[in-house]
Amino acid sequence: MLLVTSETMRRLDEETIKRFEPGLVLMERAGQGIFESIMEFVDEPGDECASIFLGSGNNAGDGLVTARLLAGAGMKVILHYMRDPEKLSPDAFKNYKRLDGKRGGRVVEEIFPGMADWKQRSAAALEESTFVVDALLGTGIDKPVGADYGGAIEAINESGLPVVAVDIPSGINGTTGEVMGCAVRADVTVTLGLPKTGAVFYPGKAFCGSLEVVDIGIPDEVMAASGVDDHILDIYTALGDLPERRPDSHKFGCGSLLVAAGSRRYCGAAWLTAMSALRTGCGVVYLAGPESIRTAVQSSAPEIIFIALPETASGSIAEEAAESLMREARFDAMAVGPGLTTDPGTAAFVGRIVELCKAPMVLDADALNAFEGRLGEISRLSAGKEIIITPHSGELARLTGKQAPVAPAGRIGSLRELAAGTGLTIVHKGAPTVIAHPSGRVDVNVFGHPGQATAGSGDVLTGAIAGILAQSSGAAAAARLGVYLQSRAAEFAAETTGERGMTAGDCCDSIPHAMKELEEGCGL
Repeated sequence: MLLVTSETMRRLDEETIKRFEPGLVLMERAGQGIFESIMEFVDEPGDECASIFLGSGNNAGDGLVTARLLAGAGMKVILHYMRDPEKLSPDAFKNYKRLDGKRGGRVVEEIFPGMADWKQRSAAALEESTFVVDALLGTGIDKPVGADYGGAIEAINESGLPVVAVDIPSGINGTTGEVMGCAVRADVTVTLGLPKTGAVFYPGKAFCGSLEVVDIGIPDEVMAASGVDDHILDIYTALGDLPERRPDSHKFGCGSLLVAAGSRRYCGAAWLTAMSALRTGCGVVYLAGPESIRTAVQSSAPEIIFIALPETASGSIAEEAAESLMREARFDAMAVGPGLTTDPGTAAFVGRIVELCKAPMVLDADALNAFEGRLGEISRLSAGKEIIITPHSGELARLTGKQAPVAPAGRIGSLRELAAGTGLTIVHKGAPTVIAHPSGRVDVNVFGHPGQATAGSGDVLTGAIAGILAQSSGAAAAARLGVYLQSRAAEFAAETTGERGMTAGDCCDSIPHAMKELEEGCGL
């Protein structure tokens, strides 16, 4: 699914209205989608009361369509207007008039801004209500929220009621995710047409609750003509990236991975990487590491085939190990980096390995540090093979010599520029993780959990990506599916351990649950 800025969505709307369908039709579809999302958690409409807060733009029009449909289903609706109806946008005003047949009595009550006791009436209405619909501001806000809207937002947040936000919680910049002074905290955000960057990047994401997308009928040709190539990494994308597993497969038919990782100081990183790869379904995983960690690895994971390598005085892999390892090992993909340390001899080993290896690779952690200031060198070496790099912001800064932008558009744009036209796929770890491909495509992950902020999570991710890469998947699919599996596994693990007690090992152990869910088509 495409991911757009507020400005791009506005242009898509305008082009659709200009060439295909009137705005009223799009507004009706939006309201219908919001209505259907609400009805999913409603048992008996007659027992519910919806407080709908309305601004003056098309967001209010979507709210008015929703109000008409809820009232038609037998639900009481209370409309809190922030502006006189005559100041509504033209399409919103038409939907205001369409409520004429339902006004009065129990079904639709209205609180207008001209009423002297508006604030008291609104507070009393919230006391009576069972949930709130936020149709105040929408995605177009680019300046601080005014005092009157700020008061309404505060009332919504303090009500303690479930909140459904229309398109994006009011007060959140739809493009940057910034909080424009104050913002509604929604339980559900029903976004219209396509998801907006401000809803999937922080801090905006934290205000959205669960994100649901309503198709309002933007034609494929309009979206194609926009040139947008930013995508949400969703379960449908992950399912499409899942490698085939034949019923007559054997272990080598399911991929063989060579992992070069670990040191006397960081043997756990090597174990997590290798075990994570096995958890993705990779048939054989070889772990090449210093002799001094053999016992620790093999006693805890006999499924891992250990290859002992010469080591430096500090207990990390020595430079001379590279030639013999590449000469003797047979594998479909390789992962290098977790727990290696920055020992000069080990850094030289990394450089030689990346040059000699002919198979697709995943480079992480100290494999990236070995190329400090030399991202161009990795790009050059990717000409003969696919290379996936998985830096966090600090590692990316060391590679490029400059800090990555924080704002969504800047971050996406800079990563696209770094990857375009190379053999590199860049997995920039963060909240959210962003994946940039050589083709120019960018994927933004919407899964994950704060519990992933723990030592070893990056090693689990490297193993997940490399394990999929070894199963005859290309770099694009491996990067996407590996990110999805690790993030979804963290969500599964959190259900058992909670946020604070989760370890990287818990996440690794939960990868099969994420894989099983995907294989069985659950959550679709």
